[in-house]
Amino acid sequence: MPETKDEKQVQQQPAPEAGRASRAETFRLVARVWVVLLGISWAGTAAHLLAQVSWLGSASVRVGSIQMSPASLVIGTAVGAAIIFGILKKYGGLMVYARPGLGRAVRLTAYISLASLTAFGAYALYMAPSIASPWWRTMFGPLPIFGKELAVKPMLFPAAGVFFGVMSLVFLLLNREKWADFLIETEGEIKKVSWPARKEYLGSAMIVVLVVAVVSIFLHYVDAGLSALMQRLGVGF
Repeated sequence: MPETKDEKQVQQQPAPEAGRASRAETFRLVARVWVVLLGISWAGTAAHLLAQVSWLGSASVRVGSIQMSPASLVIGTAVGAAIIFGILKKYGGLMVYARPGLGRAVRLTAYISLASLTAFGAYALYMAPSIASPWWRTMFGPLPIFGKELAVKPMLFPAAGVFFGVMSLVFLLLNREKWADFLIETEGEIKKVSWPARKEYLGSAMIVVLVVAVVSIFLHYVDAGLSALMQRLGVGF
């Protein structure tokens, strides 16, 4: 007996739900990997920091090209494991993307903007130690990457830990229901904006550029004239 139109529609309905479920599982996997990287970053930070403490024992374990004490490695590993399991246990249920598919442009822009600022801060932290600092010793490498010789230094661990930690907090904040609704509503309001035609905004831009140029030239000659007058009168610096 041939299927009716209604039966075909019923059979085709679960497909979008399956797609959303698959994307949700992928997002949870990425979130867990992110937490693992966060834990590894702070584990390396703690291990290298404690390796410089003499009373924890001699540095008898070689990691790359630097020496660490067994106690510092054990404590660092424990710190990383505690961070990973603690976050997964307390915030594992929050590793979902609130209201997926809504406000995509504004929310993505917010994440990228904050990630760029955080990456800049992490890079500044990475470049902070002096050449003589133990945090700036070559740990692995140099490794040829994209035609350049790059070395892994211990300072990479705290810099990466700051980046992963800050962005984790950013996600927890922006993914809250109120914040997510605010970003979604912002995109909705942006879509209501009536943008001018190309000819109109090009003409307006040219007028602004012309006015700025005229005012700049006027201020330049006023400044030059006043400076010459002050020099002639012997006033000023």
